[in-house]
Amino acid sequence: MITLTVDDQREATELMLFMLNKIDPSGTHRSASNMKEAMEMLSDDVQIIFLDIEMPGLNGISAAPLLKDKYKKLNIIYVTGHPEYVFDAVGMHPSGFLTKPVCEEDIIHELQELRFPLETFRSPLRVQCSPFALFANGMPFDFGRGLTIELFAYLIYKEGAYCTNGELLGILWDGDPDKQGNLRQLVMDMRSRLKEIGAENIIVKKYGKIGINMEAIACDGSPSSILEQYNWY
Repeated sequence: MITLTVDDQREATELMLFMLNKIDPSGTHRSASNMKEAMEMLSDDVQIIFLDIEMPGLNGISAAPLLKDKYKKLNIIYVTGHPEYVFDAVGMHPSGFLTKPVCEEDIIHELQELRFPLETFRSPLRVQCSPFALFANGMPFDFGRGLTIELFAYLIYKEGAYCTNGELLGILWDGDPDKQGNLRQLVMDMRSRLKEIGAENIIVKKYGKIGINMEAIACDGSPSSILEQYNWY
């Protein structure tokens, strides 16, 4: 899932992001410190906004009509340390309400009761593990560059586990730190090519790490067999 947490207290956003990444490690979870910043970060892809009520400038209650008008299927979950605001929040007909200090169990409960249930994303991409090959909508699919293909193959081999930049540099360039720029370019090329087929969401990033959402792709064969085709030992 794709979420945005909005709170002017840094400690609160850090805690929310920690719990969300634990609950949904393959998702994309971002934060903003105020509504102005949040509005710049929002898009139709964001499924849930965890919204603090009392913030400087535009507060969570006043922001709700603007959010609902622009993003019809956005789930608004209020988060506040002031239970007295619950009546005002309920009047906005949100998807949920959390009181601080927020715990992991409370978040899970609210996610199970969303006003707009999350649609499971399924990309048009199919992976053939041995020999390694890619297909999009039944047609052969290629990234164009050999190293981009190898990067993607390695992420599939890891079966959704996050890979650090250092690990990828080791796989592709024997750990050469001067290749950081090359790695960034490969990732950009990979995401750009996937975007062409509407599959860019299968790439997930977190704190300098990158992985693949394996639930969003069809995979024929065992990813472990990919190891036999590349010199990754």
